Amino acid sequence: MKPKCWGVGLGRTATKSLISALKILGYENAIHNPGYFEELQKVDAAAEAGCQVFYKYLDARYPDSKFILTTRDLRSWLRSNKKAFDIYPMDRINTDSPFCDAMIRNRMARWNTLEYDKQTLIEKYYRHHLDVVQHFSTRPEKLLIMDIINGDGWELLCSFLAVPVPDILFPHLVD
Repeated sequence: MKPKCWGVGLGRTATKSLISALKILGYENAIHNPGYFEELQKVDAAAEAGCQVFYKYLDARYPDSKFILTTRDLRSWLRSNKKAFDIYPMDRINTDSPFCDAMIRNRMARWNTLEYDKQTLIEKYYRHHLDVVQHFSTRPEKLLIMDIINGDGWELLCSFLAVPVPDILFPHLVD
C-alpha cells in the first residue's frame, strides 16, 4: 500500500505536473487543487490549495504520508501569479455570485491578498517555504523539495517514493 502523498507547494509551482506524475505512478485517486477540506480525506494524493494550507493537519492525521514541496524561481513564479490574478480581477466578479465567495476564500487562505500584491506574494513565498522546511526539519525523509520547472523529475520523485522510474517522459504542464 502506497503512503498518501501531498503536494504542499504553492500554486504556480508545477503542482499540476506533480499530480499527473503521481497518477502515472499509481496514485489513481490524486486530485489537483482540492476545493474543500473534506476532499483531502477521500484521496490518496493531492496538491495545492488545501494541501498547502492544511499540511500540518495532514501530517498529524496521516503519519505515514509523504510530502512534496514544489518550488519555482521567484521571478518566474511572480510573473505566473500576475497572469493568474489578471484572469479574474476582483472588480469584475459579481459579488452576489458563489464564485465570488470561493475566490475570496481561496485568495485569502492561500495568498493573504485579494489583488495581486508583489510584496505580499514575496513574503508568502518565503514564509511558506521556510515553514514547510522547518516543520519537517527533524524528519527529512518525509519531505521532498522539487523544482519541476527547472528539470527535477522521475529520478528524484521515484527515489523519494521508492517506486520504479516509468519509461515515459515526466509530465510538464506549466505556463
